[in-house]
Amino acid sequence: MAIQQFFPFVPQHTDWESWNGNVIMFYAEEGIQFRPEAEWQMMAKGMAQLPTFSSYPIPDPDLYQNWQDWANEFTLIINGPSK
Repeated sequence: MAIQQFFPFVPQHTDWESWNGNVIMFYAEEGIQFRPEAEWQMMAKGMAQLPTFSSYPIPDPDLYQNWQDWANEFTLIINGPSK
């Protein structure tokens, strides 16, 4: 099922714990589990497999050096381009 909501959490203005916690709360129906920052790629790969995100081209976290860059791409994809 595609998401119809705007995801309002910008990764550049937060730390991993806050961003990850907001993802968990915002998409609570998916049962996303908290992961420590060192495991951000595992969490990102898991999110790409969830039904909520199945219609979105969730980026491969292996292509990113840090979670902020990946999370920024994720947010842009989910929200669409800003006007």
